Amino acid sequence: MQNTTSSYHLKLVRALSLLALVALLGSCSNMRYLEDGQQLYTGSKVILESDEKIDNKNEIISELEGVIRPQPNERFLIWRPRLWFYNIAGESPQRGLRKWMKNRIGRPPVLWEQFDGQRSQRLIENRLFNRGFFDAQVEFIPIEKEKRAKAEFRVLLPQPYTIDEIFPLDAEGEIATPINASLENTRLRQGQSYQLSRLRSERQRISRDLRDEGYFFFNPDFLVFRADTTIGDRRVNLALALSPGIPANAKKQFTIRNIYIHAEHSLDSDRSGAPADTLYLGEGYYIISNNGLFKTSTLQRAVFFEKGKIYNTQDHDLTINHLMGLNVFKFVNVRFTEVSDNDTPQMDVNVFLTPMEKKSLGVEVRGVSKSNDFAGPGLTASFTNRNFLRGAEQFSLNLDGAYEMLLGRSETRRASSTELGITSELTIPRFVAPFGIGEIYPFFVPRTRIVLGLNYLNRTDAFSVYSIRSQFGYQWNQSVALQHRFNPFVFNIFTLGTIAPEYEDFFTQEVLLRRGLFEQFLLGSEYSFYYNSQLKGRRKHAWYFNYNIDLSGNTLYLLFDGLGLGEKQDDGGYGILNQSFSQYTKTDFDLRYYLDMGHGQRIASRLIAGVGIPYGNSTTLPYVKLFTIGGSNSIRAFQPRSLGPGAYNPPDTMMTTFNIYQSGEIKLELNVEYRFDLSNIVKGALFADAGNIWNLEEREGAPGGQFKSSEFLNQIALGTGAGLRFDFTFLILRLDLAFPLAVPFDDSPGYFQPIRPLERSWRRDNLVLSFAIGYPF
Repeated sequence: MQNTTSSYHLKLVRALSLLALVALLGSCSNMRYLEDGQQLYTGSKVILESDEKIDNKNEIISELEGVIRPQPNERFLIWRPRLWFYNIAGESPQRGLRKWMKNRIGRPPVLWEQFDGQRSQRLIENRLFNRGFFDAQVEFIPIEKEKRAKAEFRVLLPQPYTIDEIFPLDAEGEIATPINASLENTRLRQGQSYQLSRLRSERQRISRDLRDEGYFFFNPDFLVFRADTTIGDRRVNLALALSPGIPANAKKQFTIRNIYIHAEHSLDSDRSGAPADTLYLGEGYYIISNNGLFKTSTLQRAVFFEKGKIYNTQDHDLTINHLMGLNVFKFVNVRFTEVSDNDTPQMDVNVFLTPMEKKSLGVEVRGVSKSNDFAGPGLTASFTNRNFLRGAEQFSLNLDGAYEMLLGRSETRRASSTELGITSELTIPRFVAPFGIGEIYPFFVPRTRIVLGLNYLNRTDAFSVYSIRSQFGYQWNQSVALQHRFNPFVFNIFTLGTIAPEYEDFFTQEVLLRRGLFEQFLLGSEYSFYYNSQLKGRRKHAWYFNYNIDLSGNTLYLLFDGLGLGEKQDDGGYGILNQSFSQYTKTDFDLRYYLDMGHGQRIASRLIAGVGIPYGNSTTLPYVKLFTIGGSNSIRAFQPRSLGPGAYNPPDTMMTTFNIYQSGEIKLELNVEYRFDLSNIVKGALFADAGNIWNLEEREGAPGGQFKSSEFLNQIALGTGAGLRFDFTFLILRLDLAFPLAVPFDDSPGYFQPIRPLERSWRRDNLVLSFAIGYPF
């Protein structure tokens, strides 16, 4: 059982109850501000009725309710907070807090008299028509009370019309050939329900195909689908046709003549062509007004148009992506000029580049909230040179500082954390290697990153650590959603500084463990893979996957042991200057699934699993590589580092201190969260978390922590709870209240814990309140 939750958690529960009471009173008080005869519009509901099964019923209802105007005042439970702020601010405040409340936070009441039911009915009928329900019947039903009013729209929905045959373009001329060739790959299928959105997508697809073949001036508006519903049986024939009045150049296939790159274009000027200060690079390329700011090879490498080549949208998109991906231009504008002095249709390309400021200084003050319940202010001062070596190389120097205090723990434990760091980084927009790598995925700009950083961390309840980190590696995108990071060289070195009094005996007695955790250097390689389907746009099913593998010390061990190039240190491992190196393999993954259920409801789930194996030169993983569990971004029913490994139950003397043994080499965690909107700003959540950490071998300081296949399922911790999220767009504040359902180190009978929320002692020992910034996953 947990006994680390302070009494102020109970006070907060009471405060939340008081807030619910305020919401109830506020919902009533909003009504008294209405004038005689006025009614507050509280919303509309769409009810679908049909003799047959309706596919995607919830999706259709959500779409139809979305077209109804106006929308009612935002609501949180039964309270409309922004309307309440508007009302209590008074009639016409001239200044101060009341004016800010009325104009910035508050929103005026949406009245029933503003609601046009007939107009909303026509909008619903139009939307249904676009979905193939050509003869749907919509009935508008007003529901009025003394001070409130709402609306219902009852929709009698027949089966939608479906597509039967699709006829190609019946026209003469060379433009008909590529259009009909594209139509052969249509995504429209016989038997599909008629939907206007599908026809729009098909027109856009055909237009893209034509632009890829050089028909630069062609656009989707030049195509129409003519629908024929006279064939009966709720079927429709579609015939593709050209819109009247298509311009002549839309029917021509264009090639590229010259490419002009305006390297220092100002938005105040509008020059095309080749003025006097022009450098000809050959093969149709011209650089204008460069003045030595950029290497010509850097600019030419980012432009994919070629003289004499047929225009296509891929070259266009590649050019914009690469130029913007250099991160040195504020604006990139590509314009095309039709050339009329040639029988063959040609275009000149003008690439206008507006550079950013080369150097910049910045200061950022931020709030820091970590999964270990440390929170406080942070400060970052930065210097950036965006064109360090004239090849769009970016050099940055960051000075970081943060002071955090431990929140949400027992009053008997007080701790703070101070962190200082300096980091320099050079990012080169291409692969830098002693051998040619080439363009692996040319649609995105690859990057080579060189990093050197120094860091100091001091925790008053534990120890301080000095560290140096340097790395050389690559980062590249395979697609919008896929990213790879590979660091062939990573070097870290750690040195233990001051030690808290309660840890002096531990580090004096556990010399080998101290060196294994804190006094080894790391030399190895890292690889990370990221996939995030949410970057493709909002969708019903979304996935996120991150896989990492970290290898350290293998090459050094081969040199020292296999080739006999070194001698062992005092701790029995090979090293340099009495400093051993770590040797291990660590791998982990983070898999997330998001389900958008509509109406502001979502299911979010996450699975984390990982293992780190020390061997050869090491008996334990370095401290920074060990897994921990619990806290606001993990299993929220347990405080950070208060769980595991396995069934390990820390002695009472360790309850109020930083317990170094509560870390492990194996981690398994599962989280599920149901999220729902209470208003545009306030979101709610119900969640369940499960998991634990383990060691590969039994350790004297953490008995019961070894992973055993026959026992680990009974050592899975389980917690549940509820929370609120306040989404201010630029900042998300999160409040979660959780309690444990299963505790691995509790030796009471049965797997599940008794739940007694009415008992004060149970609430004191089990309720865990977490405050954090951002979503947990």
